[in-house]
Amino acid sequence: MRAALLALLLLASPGLVLARRPRAFQRVVVRRGDTLWGIANTYLKDPTRWDEILKYNRLPSSDPTAALPGMSLRVPVELIKDDLRAAYLIYLLNRVNFRRKDTAGWRSAAQDMQLFRGDSLRTYDDSRAKVRFLNREMLSLEPNSMAVIKPLDVKTDVVLKSGGIFAGHSRVTTVSATITPKTRDTQFSARVRQDLSTLVEVYTGRAAVEAQGQTVDVRAGMQAEVKLGLSPGLPRRIVDLPDFEARAAEFTGSAVQGQARVRVAKGAQLAMGADADSINNARDADNLSGEVESLRVGMPISGYRVQASRSRDFDTVVFDKRYDSDEKVDIKDAELPPGVYWWRVALVDLLGVDGKFSAPRLYSVGLARASRSVDLKDSIVLIKPATDETVSEKTYLVQGLVKGDGLSVTVNGRPARQDDSGNFSLELKLTPGPNDVVIEVSDQAGDSMTLTRRLTVQ
Repeated sequence: MRAALLALLLLASPGLVLARRPRAFQRVVVRRGDTLWGIANTYLKDPTRWDEILKYNRLPSSDPTAALPGMSLRVPVELIKDDLRAAYLIYLLNRVNFRRKDTAGWRSAAQDMQLFRGDSLRTYDDSRAKVRFLNREMLSLEPNSMAVIKPLDVKTDVVLKSGGIFAGHSRVTTVSATITPKTRDTQFSARVRQDLSTLVEVYTGRAAVEAQGQTVDVRAGMQAEVKLGLSPGLPRRIVDLPDFEARAAEFTGSAVQGQARVRVAKGAQLAMGADADSINNARDADNLSGEVESLRVGMPISGYRVQASRSRDFDTVVFDKRYDSDEKVDIKDAELPPGVYWWRVALVDLLGVDGKFSAPRLYSVGLARASRSVDLKDSIVLIKPATDETVSEKTYLVQGLVKGDGLSVTVNGRPARQDDSGNFSLELKLTPGPNDVVIEVSDQAGDSMTLTRRLTVQ
């Protein structure tokens, strides 16, 4: 009865519902002598709705033909013509210029000024700017950059002409690529180089990078390069991570950078040369035995060797132990401080000769992790390539096994062929030099994980 009565009250009083949905407003500057009717004809999609402006502003007269004093009006955004919907320049450092749509001249920008659709913004050697869109998304324009804000003829939020930007949930287009956020928390950087190639680096979330009809997904801590006229390159780890994280901190206004974002115990040892999200997602070192099993598939061995280090290049080894082939990895005796380390494994053949170490992987020691009902890391066995390889052929058959129902696999963004037993495969065409192979397994809930291997064609 109460529910029915409440429903009737809401239907009878729509203002109660609207009050819970705050409207977005845009400031419209009125010059002395302008009239409400003139303002409505200039700014509103439907000028006959001029009287709605009266609801949100105190005016000296309700007569739409009466002259107004110089003032600023609050106008609901949904009433304003599309090409006049504004963003705001909320921060500028040193010299920043702007140019109105369809004009040639650049003028000095001012704090809190409005930028309309199709307006351009430019920074110089020692300057930068921040823009806030009406949906409260942010855009940071880095030094020596130029961008067009929400052009009318392109379905994008920003066209980056030159230089670099840091963006949140905004679609960005350059001369060589289009970057589309794929998760709500996506934050990324895009840079247009002198050769008009585009470098995309993702700080959080995931972004799709599209060019020449091809798309790659780039995750947190990864970057992708797009050369003019070519499809996107395969994602790889961000090269200059400290510089990138400093730029990200400037964009977010956060005083905390890099590995300090990791949700692990205070004082934990953290792997160097790894992005925070990768450290945060590192598996417990007790699972190292699973990596050994994936490496030794089809290979007779007498044992294996496991090493750990804080640095990716293993210049200082903090754990080094040999195991018989039937032993499982046990690091309890290592007395390592809690933390996340780089780990690698070398198989020992029947003659007792150590093989090549596997690519370094991140595993944690002594850190509590939140449990989840399904661990995708236990659901895939990568048979080939089990490790990074050097090959001579220009084609390569990726093979593996998924364990579980409703799992799908892609290799470099292409769906792999799967049979009823969970075996999957996909043939790749390789190019001379290094080729990154990204294998992604996803479940029906939308969770996913990736494995990366490098194939070098000689």
